[in-house]
Amino acid sequence: MGFFEIISRSFFDWPAMAAVLPNMIRVGLKNTLVLAVASTALGIAIGLVLALMGIARTAWIRVPARIYTDVFRGLPAIVTILLIGQGFARLGRQIFGPSPYPLGILALSLIAGAYIGEIFRSGIQSVERGQLEAARALGMTYPKGMRLIVIPQGVRRVLPALVNQFIGNIKDSSLVYFLGLLASERELFRVGQDQAVVAGNLSPLMLAGLFYLLITVPLTHLVNAIDRRLRTGRRLAAPVSGLAEVGEVAAVAASGDAAAAAARQKGARLDVVGLDMAYGQYPVLRGVDLSVAAGSITCIIGPSGSGKSTLLRCLNRLAEPQGGDIRLDGTSVLRIKPDRLRRRVGMVFQQFNLFPDHTALGNVMLALRKVKGIGGVRARAIAARRLAEVGLANRMDHRPINLSGGQQQRVAIARALALEPALMLFDEVTSALDPELVKGVLTLMAELGRSGMTMVVVTHEMNFARRVADQVVFMDEGTVVEVGPPEAIFGAPQSPRLKRFLSEVL
Repeated sequence: MGFFEIISRSFFDWPAMAAVLPNMIRVGLKNTLVLAVASTALGIAIGLVLALMGIARTAWIRVPARIYTDVFRGLPAIVTILLIGQGFARLGRQIFGPSPYPLGILALSLIAGAYIGEIFRSGIQSVERGQLEAARALGMTYPKGMRLIVIPQGVRRVLPALVNQFIGNIKDSSLVYFLGLLASERELFRVGQDQAVVAGNLSPLMLAGLFYLLITVPLTHLVNAIDRRLRTGRRLAAPVSGLAEVGEVAAVAASGDAAAAAARQKGARLDVVGLDMAYGQYPVLRGVDLSVAAGSITCIIGPSGSGKSTLLRCLNRLAEPQGGDIRLDGTSVLRIKPDRLRRRVGMVFQQFNLFPDHTALGNVMLALRKVKGIGGVRARAIAARRLAEVGLANRMDHRPINLSGGQQQRVAIARALALEPALMLFDEVTSALDPELVKGVLTLMAELGRSGMTMVVVTHEMNFARRVADQVVFMDEGTVVEVGPPEAIFGAPQSPRLKRFLSEVL
């Protein structure tokens, strides 16, 4: 007997395969899918709870999750299945009847939950911190920001890993037969094994292996394709040059749409009194006093590390001050719930912080619907109008990944404006942009400023501050060194520190 004949008789006995095929589909395939799907679904529920416990700041919540994960990842799957299936057999019979099938699902779920919890935890922690900050700045509470922004992004990032775990559950389901399943509960491996004994060769097991491949290989490629689509979305138009973007914004400025949008929003007066802020033992702000008139533009300049961005974050309480007060139209913001305050104080970040799994329109709509409770049709109309006001009417259905840096920043401005804030904060919004894109964003900000919106702008663009600001604030080492109109700050600086700073940057 030749080699190929031996292989054919051992693994490719077609009559033996044909004999077991109906039972393989009707019993084995069905039970394997039930075991894998049910245990994965329950494992996802367990894993999500473990992930949220694992990132908690409180040790008594975090440590039990760590212990659970270590135990069920450390034990071999067959040991866990036997411990659960046989150790709780009496209780299982009282709850489920004589079948060990449900206990098998439970054991697989407990194992999967430990792995899925780590997958979810790594996915959630990989989401940039700025995503949650952007959600909080739009008035979302911490739980809502996690539920709507961070967790969906984290899950999307680990989708291929979750499918790998599902495939692992499909394969681990072959171990449940140790619990003594009924004939109608056998999975693919057990059906193939039983028929292999009858046929006297391994062809039925080979057929079971082919079924495993038919389930797992197409599923893997399908999920990878879905993952690519979720990451990139559809490219709806060719990218435009920075000069073309400047033209887009210039057209908006000429139409007056941006100014009209800001004019609908009444600016608020801002007063900062003796503000102190520290990170641990390191003081960042020390006795900051500042007054911003309603409808004016204040530009804050100074060297890196001088406390400019921290001051901005204190104004909408993304950072909590340790002393002093912040008053908006005479009312202390420290007495207002942070999520309610942020509906009145809009913020645009240096790194855009757009939500990548939403289109430009979706980014603007989200807070309108989830924070202000506006219906879908009306929220869509408001969002579309805001995007048109920043020159992006033709790119509403684009994902952030398909927009340039300048376009993303304009979406971020539209997103903040949609909530109709009384005060707008801009944190070095052009520092991450290419030089040719800077002009477009600054032109838009200048147009908003001319409308009478109250704006506080942290910037390194000295020409912008000189041309647009009503007052310029120079900060150094956490204190306000000098305040005055642009002509005084840039033309006749009083303090030696400001003179030295301007000599280096101008």
